[in-house]
Amino acid sequence: MSGFLSFNGKIVRRDDFTISPQNRAFRYGDGVFESIRIHGGIALWEDLHFIRLQKATRTLHLKMLPGWSAKSLNTYLNELYNVNHQQDKAARFRLSLFRNDGGLYTPHTNNASLLIESEPLDHDAFTLNAIGLTIGVYDEIRKSFNALSSLKSINAQIYVLACIQKRNQGLGDMLLLNDQGMIAEASSSNVFIVKKGQLFTPALSQACVEGVMRGVLMELAGDIGIRVNETSIAINDLKDADEVLLTNAVQGVRWVSQFNGKKYQNKMATAFVEALNVKVQSILGR
Repeated sequence: MSGFLSFNGKIVRRDDFTISPQNRAFRYGDGVFESIRIHGGIALWEDLHFIRLQKATRTLHLKMLPGWSAKSLNTYLNELYNVNHQQDKAARFRLSLFRNDGGLYTPHTNNASLLIESEPLDHDAFTLNAIGLTIGVYDEIRKSFNALSSLKSINAQIYVLACIQKRNQGLGDMLLLNDQGMIAEASSSNVFIVKKGQLFTPALSQACVEGVMRGVLMELAGDIGIRVNETSIAINDLKDADEVLLTNAVQGVRWVSQFNGKKYQNKMATAFVEALNVKVQSILGR
């Protein structure tokens, strides 16, 4: 990890930063987080990330710092990028937004704090994983659909447990199910399947996180004439799929090579990675 953090808009040394035992993110998971990919000081799809943060503040009744805006967020990100990273290099930024200290389950305040961390990425462009992922299903705990299910909550216990099972089974990722036994998402990604030239992805009503890259990929698909279906997807639907894609804002698109003995292609995954990089160059003005 890089040597500096941004806390409520101020740059601080990582080694000097501490949290109180009363910290509500630590005590109750009372907050959300956001992962943003940055190239050359420019946050990719920053407007979509900001909209999701705004939705989270409304849902969780969080009150942001005075002057909070998309412009102030951009300033915080740029300042941290400049002290932590080389020009034109890609980096992963994690924004943790949480209610300030005080109270038990009933908080003393709705005022919120924003902590931003960053680390360099190995590749300056989106790259497709050379070896496809072999995935499994985590079915010990299922996700329920509610007002919180689409948020990236700091309370991520179900994802931690899924990843422990992934590690124990030597797999590349795990699919999470909703209360109806349908696919919700993967451990850190949204899920798409390709079938007969069309894309299918779990609708938000299926308890998936409303991923930024999910929305970007759906827009890219529309631009090139690929139909996207937001629907319910059963495990059995993977038997007939031509491809299975996993998407998130930092890694872009990853392809799945195998599930339950079924093998998949990566033709559309490759095309989407190429389209993402073209889009990034457009954002950077190159």
